[in-house]
Amino acid sequence: MTGYGKCVKRNELIEISVEIKTLNGKALRTRFSIPRIFNPFLNEINALVSKYIKRGDVDLYLYYRLSPDVTVPISVNYAEAVKYVKAAERIGAISGREIQVSLKDLLSIPEIFVKEELEVEPFKEILLGTIECALKELDSARKAEGEKLKNYFLERLERIESTLLDLEKQVEEIEEKLFQKLKEKVQKLLKGDEFPEDFTKRLELEVAFLAEKQDVSEEISRLKAHISRFRELLKSEEPVGKTLDFLCQEMHREINTLGNKIKEIDVTDPVIAIKTEIARIKEQVQNVE
Repeated sequence: MTGYGKCVKRNELIEISVEIKTLNGKALRTRFSIPRIFNPFLNEINALVSKYIKRGDVDLYLYYRLSPDVTVPISVNYAEAVKYVKAAERIGAISGREIQVSLKDLLSIPEIFVKEELEVEPFKEILLGTIECALKELDSARKAEGEKLKNYFLERLERIESTLLDLEKQVEEIEEKLFQKLKEKVQKLLKGDEFPEDFTKRLELEVAFLAEKQDVSEEISRLKAHISRFRELLKSEEPVGKTLDFLCQEMHREINTLGNKIKEIDVTDPVIAIKTEIARIKEQVQNVE
């Protein structure tokens, strides 16, 4: 979601420069630094930004310079001018000296000459055109960065799949080890005690049930499904950042469950390796819109 775009356009009336910067963010947040005269176009500007950016923090800076041929109308506050002249006359009467108020004196008083509001409708087309131009440059930069991220994700996913393949080859061995661990615990528990036959049978059923719960093939299967879905989303032209973030959480949940099942046997390296890759993916997913 990070990126930068800039565009400058000019015509016979005005020159407009626009810079747009974006940073990571869970939702779309916009901050505009634009001259007050362009406030009438804020709705159009917001709509244009939303067209290109769906998620992230956006800073938009807009600068303008009028052509020398464009004059800003100025109105004269005659009543204010008269007040200053009369005040000067009163001061003169009090001091016994005649005080002359010249045109130069009046020109130095800002309250007398007031700039009227500039008609901005003629600038609307070039204004929005410049903003869209900067947004397109930003979009191109973000797409280029997106391609790099896509390759990064695919590399991480391949490493996870490779580790899962090794785990799949060991599933029968892992489950046998888990069963033996469980069996040893039960034998230790029952050692030296006499139990009714029906209790022993019930215990055997419970052991079988627990052994079934230690099956790790389901977690491996779901992890592979999440990876497949992740790859599909990487091909999408629509915003997928939130969905990818959710998939990372699901993958982490599955590998955690798998790790808890096999923590009693010495098969920790693959789990740690997969967790590490998922964490790396999740960190960079924050850059995806």
